[in-house]
Amino acid sequence: MNGWMSRGYRWMRRPRSRGQAMAEFTLLLMVLLIGTGAITTFAPEMFAALTIYIRGFYCVLGYPFG
Repeated sequence: MNGWMSRGYRWMRRPRSRGQAMAEFTLLLMVLLIGTGAITTFAPEMFAALTIYIRGFYCVLGYPFG
């Protein structure tokens, strides 16, 4: 294990007070919820844009849309 990995591992394993652990858990949970919301909100538009790009590529190559 290199120095960066052991430093990160030591940081994760350090003792925490109950309040600090609860605050860290709350922040991680909020990031997870906001990230999931962002993905579910913007994924359909990203998928539609990818579909348009792929269909345009096939159109340029002369393949039929199937």
